[in-house]
Amino acid sequence: MLMTNDLSIELREYLTRCGLSQTKIAQCNASTRMYHDLGLYGDIAQAYMEVLAEHYHVDLSGFEFQTFFPEEFEGKTLLTRVLFSLIPFASHIARQRGEWLPLTLERVERAILSKRWE
Repeated sequence: MLMTNDLSIELREYLTRCGLSQTKIAQCNASTRMYHDLGLYGDIAQAYMEVLAEHYHVDLSGFEFQTFFPEEFEGKTLLTRVLFSLIPFASHIARQRGEWLPLTLERVERAILSKRWE
């Protein structure tokens, strides 16, 4: 389980398996949020959730991706896509305006241990 100011072995293994660097993992704790703190969204966030399902055999049938993560942001019109390609930080700002529920590492650990999304 979670140790004081530290992540469980299971959670460290999960984050390593997903490709998060050891430096970044060392900065995480149980309340670290996957989108808001780690900046995971779109295909990368989807890959993290797939690791839960495929490697840890977590039943994600009740999980709604769009509740916790934005999709890849390309802009809704040709004009916004062009602007975002010319001004890369603009898409980051646009994603920040969305309202997504926090998905903490503690909740991910509960899913790993219980094998289901709660």
